[in-house]
Amino acid sequence: MSESMFVVRASHLNHEGHLFGGELMAAMDEIGYCAARAAWPRGRFVTRAAEIQFVSPARLGDMVSFRADVAGTGTTSVRVAVTGCVGERLVGAATMTYVNLDPRGCKQSLPRRAAKMSRKGER
Repeated sequence: MSESMFVVRASHLNHEGHLFGGELMAAMDEIGYCAARAAWPRGRFVTRAAEIQFVSPARLGDMVSFRADVAGTGTTSVRVAVTGCVGERLVGAATMTYVNLDPRGCKQSLPRRAAKMSRKGER
């Protein structure tokens, strides 16, 4: 899981005074990437696909709280669910798919994840 905050500034607004959709998409992509890298620190990810729902507007001065969780994996890809909220109000939700690449830019299998330490320090 990854979490982040974003303050809506005047430069982020569209002609209606709402957070521009492109700004929301970029923030969701960044936090989704961070979640993928947190789960696979040796991964070399690029965004393959994004399905984004714009639910309600954010306005000047709003603090958008983002949360990203790994929702699934494939052989070479990871799917991350991202939400953005102002308080309890959902602003946007997305499912982002990131593909792991080798140094030449070709798809490769996800790297092995390190074993998590138990509470007693055992693997």
